Amino acid sequence: MAAFGGLVLTIKGRNLQAKVQAGQQLKFSRMGLGDGVITSQSIPNMTGLITERKSIAVSRVYTPSAGRATVSAILSNQDITTGFFFRELGVFAVDPDEGEIMYAYGNSGSGSAEYIPPGGGADVIEKLINVNLLVGNATNISITADPSQVYVSLQDYTDYTTSNDVNILDLKNRMTTVETDVDDLQNRLNNVDTKRITLAGGVQVLNSIKSALFSLDGITGRMMVNLLGRMGNCENVGSWSSNVAIVSDATNKTSGTSSFKLTVGSVPATASATFLTTPGKKYVAIADVKNGNTSKVAISINGIAGASGNEVTSASAFAPSVVRFVATDYFHILTITGTGASGNTFNMDSVRVHEVSDADYAAAATLTPAQVAAKWPYVDSVMPVRNPYAIRYGENLLPSFYEWTLVETKATEPYAAAMTPTVSNRVTYYETSTAPGNVYTLSAQHNGNIALSFLDSSGNVIGTPSYTTSQMVSGTAPANAQRMRVSFSNLTVTTGTLNISNPMLNIGSTEKPFKPREDSMLALQTDLYADPVTGANTDMVFERDGQYFKSKKWQGLTLDGNRAWVQGEGGATAGVRQVKLVGAAIGAVAGSGIGVKFDGKIIPQGSTGNTADSNAVTAAGDIYFGIPVADSGWADSYGPSQDDIKAYFFGYKAYDANTITPANAQASTTATWNGTGTKYWVQRVGAPNFTQTVPQQAYAGYTPYQLVYQLATPAVEPIVSEGLLSFNEGDNQVEVGTGIVLRESARPKLHTNGFYYINNSNVAGTNLTYSVSKVLGIYKGLRPDTEKWALYIGSGSTNGTTAEASAANYDAAAAYSVTYLVLAPSPVVPFTGSYAANEKTLLSDLVDSVQQNTARVSVLENKKADEDNPAWLTPTLLNGWVVWVGSQGTYTPGYYKDSAGVVHLRGWVKDGVKAQATVIFRLPVGYRPSQRSLFTVYDSSDTGTNLKTSAVVVNVDGSVSVDAVSGTSVSFYQVSFLAEQ
Repeated sequence: MAAFGGLVLTIKGRNLQAKVQAGQQLKFSRMGLGDGVITSQSIPNMTGLITERKSIAVSRVYTPSAGRATVSAILSNQDITTGFFFRELGVFAVDPDEGEIMYAYGNSGSGSAEYIPPGGGADVIEKLINVNLLVGNATNISITADPSQVYVSLQDYTDYTTSNDVNILDLKNRMTTVETDVDDLQNRLNNVDTKRITLAGGVQVLNSIKSALFSLDGITGRMMVNLLGRMGNCENVGSWSSNVAIVSDATNKTSGTSSFKLTVGSVPATASATFLTTPGKKYVAIADVKNGNTSKVAISINGIAGASGNEVTSASAFAPSVVRFVATDYFHILTITGTGASGNTFNMDSVRVHEVSDADYAAAATLTPAQVAAKWPYVDSVMPVRNPYAIRYGENLLPSFYEWTLVETKATEPYAAAMTPTVSNRVTYYETSTAPGNVYTLSAQHNGNIALSFLDSSGNVIGTPSYTTSQMVSGTAPANAQRMRVSFSNLTVTTGTLNISNPMLNIGSTEKPFKPREDSMLALQTDLYADPVTGANTDMVFERDGQYFKSKKWQGLTLDGNRAWVQGEGGATAGVRQVKLVGAAIGAVAGSGIGVKFDGKIIPQGSTGNTADSNAVTAAGDIYFGIPVADSGWADSYGPSQDDIKAYFFGYKAYDANTITPANAQASTTATWNGTGTKYWVQRVGAPNFTQTVPQQAYAGYTPYQLVYQLATPAVEPIVSEGLLSFNEGDNQVEVGTGIVLRESARPKLHTNGFYYINNSNVAGTNLTYSVSKVLGIYKGLRPDTEKWALYIGSGSTNGTTAEASAANYDAAAAYSVTYLVLAPSPVVPFTGSYAANEKTLLSDLVDSVQQNTARVSVLENKKADEDNPAWLTPTLLNGWVVWVGSQGTYTPGYYKDSAGVVHLRGWVKDGVKAQATVIFRLPVGYRPSQRSLFTVYDSSDTGTNLKTSAVVVNVDGSVSVDAVSGTSVSFYQVSFLAEQ
């Protein structure tokens, strides 16, 4: 309950008290409750509450001792229609000359005000308010409020029944209510009760009965195959054909970093792309288009009568144009057409084509274009449900100012900032997700201007933001709102300092007391697949004893040059070379493979994988691909070696440096290497950089082949997770999405400008694995460090959000990691589960959680003990290398990884093949570096004399190989490195 401290006697109260001292009767009439805030008012001069919300009659007055009176009243919220903060308390009495006056007044301020909810809900308020009056003299009266929350105590019952104005019937009703409440409490303490919920994809508001943990029942997989591959992201102008120039537009987009912008000429402007189909199969094609000032924009499928989508005429935001069609050939052409006057423009983005089932094809006819677009969202090529997460944002939806966009503003504390504007209309702001249709309230202590506005899917502000100098503003999220923005501005003030502190953004129309934001999150690191057309055979996540597992029915593979590729039995046919990977897909369902090429092109299942850009997966687990000569450069007459094939899967193309330039070789669609001449390799993607030696790893910008296939027998495997999802009692804003990466190791690098960077493509070695949509946290060791890094998008970096820290905020001795959301979208699916709806279930869940955590801590402690006392592992020696036995003993090679993740090697070997790149032994996954590493080691003669230095290489595929050996034996005691894959 609110703490009022000492109430102050008003002037009118003092006057009445003087009359009482002279013999007049002191008669109290009522109490008044309100939510007004004291600013400049003088309490003695006040004659009423600032904002009165509730009046309650005085139910009892008695004198427990001489010179002391206790005034009592009962507060109930049953007839309150609008909740309020109980800040004001006034005691009213009857003056024989003036009538009713406010005798005394108190105000608790904002910090300790109690919220009184409206009646009719789950919260029933019943309070007995006692005000003790201590009378000194007529001019010095002190009144102290000593409220207590009392329903019916024994003393109250005795006093109440002996009072002259007792209402016996009302008391019986109250006692009946107490008995009912006791029965309800016993039921809650004796019986388990859970509330089952489904958290849908996107942002939603959930009203929770209790503050409780969420228990996950399951998450099912989904796989989407965009037959346009990565062409549909509208990032590469050269991938599409058009009758006009296509320009990249980084300002208007619905996915990735840009869209295409086309300008109409004398005829309608078009952009077209070709994709593979199967005759008789059903498809849905969707494009996000924005009509700049053309008359209309629509999608269509060439050569199929009536296969034209809805026309989009809106210029304010992107909208989907959708077409359904049945394929009549093995390939089709999709076209986006903008019609209008010469010079008119339109944008296109997120173009996708999906094969669908008969049922989905029929259902799509009943949906609006927006509903179709939501059911089949954009993805690049083949995408599962990747790394799903659910975040419950704090009651305060605003983070500290370290995460705001600060303009001429400095964060002085986590939740305090000062703006020193030099020009008008400077805006410091923060954006977050919103749930359409919900009311939000922004409150803050400030001397500037605040605004709450809403944004659509294109990032445009809906309506005009309305700034106010008030300490509070509310707004309702429109139906087309996706995000909301909280702004602090100087408007026309250009001198002095404007301060803002304790900003609070909460759900509902009533401001809540400030509290720092505290989010709750459950994040899973896994891919969840299903049949891309029917949705059958789905992967599923489930929880058991506090650990999350996946029932896996699909397997995804990354296929790069570290694999043991060989020529396939099919050889070469008309510019196509069949290559093979033996036993890489053990347990596969034959013919279930779906491949993705390095350029994002879909590689469908073929009969034997010996036609261009097709794959074949066999029941024996072998994988075949058909490689066209335009990509490999291999003439039909040339049989590529394993190194040739590995180089291709590292992203390189072979060519004869004597007859063709690197740029021409990269672009050539005919053979560039037939086995004679000087063999070089040119990068297949990006600039035509070349190398004279066999490539051993890929390069920045190259994306390796991918393959997904179905398992004949499902498997169960544990998955990495982080966090627990919990709900606050009342309204919770929850976001369900995909694409979270947990604590990826980061390597900040110093730029010439004196700052350290993470994920800046202009600073070599800083890029994270994926392009970053949003950084959720930066960690130094295990501790959050986000507040020391500035986060922004732009400045020439092409990998999404960049993090920047000053030299003073960077610790060169620390290990940094980043949790972030990836830019590339993946399908979003619901989280299904439950939470405790009463105290018995809460206690049961707590006990289970403690037991599970205790067990897991025990496992971690045992693992830590094993890491601190590692066992040496012995590798299998290859290519004639054997253990060296010397006069001091046997020097068996071995390896181990310490608790810091560093791999150490030991031992001597001798008499093996010494040719460069000869593999001595291989390290398993988990003991490999992230890049090729060269080490200087000792070698000697077979007798141990003539000690010299040689070199060995540890490759990313785990192979430890010869670089240069002059003697006959090689030592490994000088080799150690950080295991990063």
